[in-house]
Amino acid sequence: MSEQYGYIAGPSDAMKREIGQIVINHALCDAPLLNLFMALSGTSEQTAYILVQSLNLKAGGMTKAILDLAKKREPAINAELLSRLSNHIDEYRKLSLLRNEVAHWQWQPSEPGSESASASNVMRRSSDNKQVIKEFTLHGLTELSVGLITTFSALSLFAGLIQYEIPEFGLRHVFSQLDNVSARVKEALLSLPEPSAEELP
Repeated sequence: MSEQYGYIAGPSDAMKREIGQIVINHALCDAPLLNLFMALSGTSEQTAYILVQSLNLKAGGMTKAILDLAKKREPAINAELLSRLSNHIDEYRKLSLLRNEVAHWQWQPSEPGSESASASNVMRRSSDNKQVIKEFTLHGLTELSVGLITTFSALSLFAGLIQYEIPEFGLRHVFSQLDNVSARVKEALLSLPEPSAEELP
């Protein structure tokens, strides 16, 4: 009879799975950001890769370039499309900051039977020289991963829309469908019950 060995590090298994989903969903956003950058700058894929590598262009710099290019685009981008792009870029930046905490901070174990845990950053101190500690819950992590996947979907859609001249009524219909689908996805995913231990593989 073989013995099973292991160790305890970090939060509950369900929280660890959601942390992995957050990392995956955040990485997915790179593709539409690159596509937006190419469409707005008028560069080819090869040129865009050279610029990204040569300038060491990270997501933060790319999002700024995207918005700057979008505001100066000729002919001008539809006002609502520009507003929505700006709002989703802001949302991406906010979610990215949370993702960085989730992915890079040091996690404490969850209490037995609890779906919450604290995380801290040994490299960061508050203004009064105290260690920064945050409490996270499984629901909060799920909200973050769902926010990232809906942001990915919106940015992907905008990357396509920006490349074409679409009539006002067509854009209104597309935006209405985007809002409807995003709301339904969020409602469905955030209301799903967590599987019991017996149901897990």
